[in-house]
This record gives sequence, structure tokens and C-alpha cells, in this order.
Amino acid sequence: MEDLGLPLEKTHWIMEDWGYTGSACVPMALDDAVRKGRIHSGDLVVLVGSGVGYNQAGVALRMP
Repeated sequence: MEDLGLPLEKTHWIMEDWGYTGSACVPMALDDAVRKGRIHSGDLVVLVGSGVGYNQAGVALRMP
């Protein structure tokens, strides 16, 4: 987040609750953030995942 110039408060992670869940952590974190009221209709959400450090993927979406 520092490299992106964004505050850490804009991130959401679930490792402390669920541990490492592999690629499942991306939809799990999205669901958790929605349930906790951190994401609302119209918000721009960026999801980024990596696989063993070799692969990375990301998507930006506007929440309906």
C-alpha cells in the first residue's frame, strides 16, 4: 500500500481469522468486507491475488 500511495486502512484481509486459504482468500475477504459494512454500492473494489509468488492477477470492479 505504501508503494501505491494508499493508506493501509483501505485494505481488508482475513488471515488473522482464517489463516492462509490460498486463492479462496480473495472471495472470502470480499464477502467478509461486505458483511462488515466496509464495502457499499458504488464503491470501487480492487481484488488482487497471487499464487506461490509466481502468478498474480487483479481486477477492479464497481460494486452494484
